[in-house]
Amino acid sequence: MKTVLAALMAAAISTSTAFAGEIGDRAAEAEKLLQSGDSAGALEKFRGAEDALWEAMPLAVLNVKHVDTAAGFGIYTERANHIYKPGEKIVLYMEPVGYGYGSDGLGNKQISLSVDLTVVSASGEELGKMEKISRVQVASRSRNRELFFKLDLSLDGLPPGKYRCDFLMHDENSNKTGPFSTDIEIAG
Repeated sequence: MKTVLAALMAAAISTSTAFAGEIGDRAAEAEKLLQSGDSAGALEKFRGAEDALWEAMPLAVLNVKHVDTAAGFGIYTERANHIYKPGEKIVLYMEPVGYGYGSDGLGNKQISLSVDLTVVSASGEELGKMEKISRVQVASRSRNRELFFKLDLSLDGLPPGKYRCDFLMHDENSNKTGPFSTDIEIAG
């Protein structure tokens, strides 16, 4: 039993060490700099750890919300429910992470994302697919990480009922894609 426990502990220690890598090393250096009183240097090192994490992570879409309005990152009014009148516009707010950066040719970093949609019935039947229903491009001198994506969606013609909207976000600066879903209901 002691041998098995020792082997499991050794495996756990080596696994956590392997994951630490560049990200953990940079974060540890940032902590040392902060403790020595070099807060500017610590922040710079920590941003390096964040850069390494951002590049290593997959594209993901966080904080998907049905909203009435969206004006900026974290600036939205959440809708009370996911029930819409026939023909009513559906507005979604989301925060993508892990995207890459291209260039706009003017010295700016450029974020380019697009979204595909598949509508699925309550019974699981795929009703329709639309590619690149929306796109966002942002050019900035910085590697912006606080980005919101507002999607205005029209699903005219869907009969009353419950549906699932499966989305696939594409990072046009890499091969990364990020799936996400939300439920909607068209009132009868």
